[in-house]
Amino acid sequence: MKILWVDDHEILCVALSEYVQTHASELGATPIEVTPVFTLASALEEVTKAPPPDLVFLDLTLDGDNRGATTLERFQAGNSSNVPVVICTGLGLGNDHDIEILRMCMRDYAARGILLKGGAHKKMFIGLSRILGGELWIPEEVLLRFTCSAQAPSASPNQRHLGLSPREWDLARCIARGLSGKQIARELNVSEGHVRQVSCVIYDKLQVRNRVEAALRVNAELALGREAADKGLS
Repeated sequence: MKILWVDDHEILCVALSEYVQTHASELGATPIEVTPVFTLASALEEVTKAPPPDLVFLDLTLDGDNRGATTLERFQAGNSSNVPVVICTGLGLGNDHDIEILRMCMRDYAARGILLKGGAHKKMFIGLSRILGGELWIPEEVLLRFTCSAQAPSASPNQRHLGLSPREWDLARCIARGLSGKQIARELNVSEGHVRQVSCVIYDKLQVRNRVEAALRVNAELALGREAADKGLS
């Protein structure tokens, strides 16, 4: 697997690149060849080479005017081979503006996942493993912030969201908050087995493969509900 790692913090970029190569067998993808680059221009040059990399890790704060979602927008404009891009960022989760940047990257510019530079080492390792295994990965704390900034009322008995029943929708919203199966079971007062069973039904109805993809669909629906509510009040 060929990986392009893009970050203008050169020492960090090289260190992360070497870490991924060294721990390739533990991450479940071997062999791995990582190329570190430090500017957006260099990244665009690398992604147009034949053959292109299989995966790109892109920092959102690069040289010049390349900041936030603009960085990913410009990269994707030159990404003619549609190489999957994962955001690797130090953006803070306490800032609503930064959360909206991450949401835009996922929703508007087809990012395939998010890694937090300042996150726990174990979580980042898990995220890397999942991403290298072909999964879409977003840390639970980011999913929770997505949900908090896009809350919508609970479904009424006769209301359906995304084709889900009200009970399925309640569970889907728990998934979107990043809750574990045990936490969902406790909150909804059901068994963990029931949570697993209904989760499978939800994935099937939403035509998604896992919890992260389901959470993204639900968060998008919540955002639409919030926009509709705002228009109704205006």
